[in-house]
Amino acid sequence: MSRPPRRPRTRTLVVVGVCIAVLAGLAVGVNTLRWKGSVTLLANWSGANEQNLRDSVIEPFEDKYRIHVVYQGSSAESQVLAADVESGTPPDVVVMPGPGELADYASQGRLKSLDGLVGTKDFGPTWMPAVRGAKSTGDHTYWVPVAADLKSMVWHRGDLPKARLAAVAAEPASWCLGMGNGATSGWPGTDWLEDILLQQAGPDAYQRFANGDFSWKGDDIERAWQTWGKLVGAGTPRAAKALMTDYDKASQDVGQSTSGCGLEHQASFVRHFPSWTKAEGAYVASSEVIPGARQQNTWEISGDLAAMLTNTPQARKLIRYMASAEVQQRWNTTKSGFSANRKVLRTAYAGDSTAETIARTLSDPTATQCWDASDAMPSQMRDAFSDSAQRYLATGELDAELHDLGQVKAGLKGQWPQFAVCGSG
Repeated sequence: MSRPPRRPRTRTLVVVGVCIAVLAGLAVGVNTLRWKGSVTLLANWSGANEQNLRDSVIEPFEDKYRIHVVYQGSSAESQVLAADVESGTPPDVVVMPGPGELADYASQGRLKSLDGLVGTKDFGPTWMPAVRGAKSTGDHTYWVPVAADLKSMVWHRGDLPKARLAAVAAEPASWCLGMGNGATSGWPGTDWLEDILLQQAGPDAYQRFANGDFSWKGDDIERAWQTWGKLVGAGTPRAAKALMTDYDKASQDVGQSTSGCGLEHQASFVRHFPSWTKAEGAYVASSEVIPGARQQNTWEISGDLAAMLTNTPQARKLIRYMASAEVQQRWNTTKSGFSANRKVLRTAYAGDSTAETIARTLSDPTATQCWDASDAMPSQMRDAFSDSAQRYLATGELDAELHDLGQVKAGLKGQWPQFAVCGSG
């Protein structure tokens, strides 16, 4: 006799379903307890730099505030930011390597003012200038530096007497040259040209250069190009080789043979490059070796700047956190970098004489500091400037480059950010 068909185990299935629902609810509840909102952050750090950011900033911030940081790192940061802003989905916080694009976004009313959010007393006025925002909002502070570098430096082997520097600098073969850096190749050349202009013509001329009030065929500008060309041998095969050399590989032959280079015009971040460590690298102010330099204690600077695009409690907390001396000290000293925060600069570099000297310069109220001018220019001008520097290095032909740069500039009327590029430390 056959058994009747087995009935579905409805009661069991119901119980299992209820358990799953309860567990899902618990998971949501636990997640809600863990996070008190989130904040999106866009920057250009990847690899080891991203890991340092996570270890020094993101994870401690999440642990302290229980605010989840959604980080996006992109080497095409400018393009990503422009697309996100255009689509109406900007990141809450962005970190940009320079003020130009941020000033442009401020003028469009895209950035949120940091007035009253971050105290300016811990940063020199050059680092947090008043910037013209949208027409109805006037001048405000729109960014805070989270990392800093000193430029206007010429590095040399530790065994090279300073008395010989000028003579060695006059030989093009002495210079370590590398223009390569992927999509941003050429910036070491613009650094050179800007610094020469600053040291020869002074901060006022440099300010006009950064704000667009100049002619590419002006005497000061042309002299800076010619000075650079003579120093590094523009138009020679050796100079052209620099176009195929990455900037971080330029000094790898320092002191290795009689044919190796011995000088490099580069920012403070190279002090821990293996080649310069091995050569016991030291530096002098670039004004000591640039022909025709008339300035003293006048420096080009650069830095990474944090700005806020959406005004949320989570974004405000992250901006304050990144600006704090405690975080900047942990973050920047870990990666052998520098902070623009005066509290950090006064305390964090004891025992490292080179770092102490750089820190004193970055916080020196008697020093004149000027932002990297190309970082303050409209992006089209910055890119054209970089391309021209590379072509001039390869060919030594200047007139055509200056003419083409003038054409680009003519199409950018009214698009130049207006803020104080130069100021005290």
